[in-house]
Amino acid sequence: MAEITLYGITTCPHCKRTLEYLKMVKADFDVVWVDKIEGEERKKVIEKIYSISKSYSVPLVVKGEKWVLGFNRDKIDELLKS
Repeated sequence: MAEITLYGITTCPHCKRTLEYLKMVKADFDVVWVDKIEGEERKKVIEKIYSISKSYSVPLVVKGEKWVLGFNRDKIDELLKS
């Protein structure tokens, strides 16, 4: 399991840009596509996203207790360095 997790939706352009950016900087990360999950597992993932950011928005990049909501290169870079 990677140290960083990206939560996103496959149709979200900001999620795709975040994914490509994390690949470009060669970050070790896992991706959770919320719209590809069904049933109770999906509910749990959505609840987890909300518990982290107090929002249902994506993309959400999480590393330990720190997180970045939305596509923001500067904030993602800070997160990766922490």
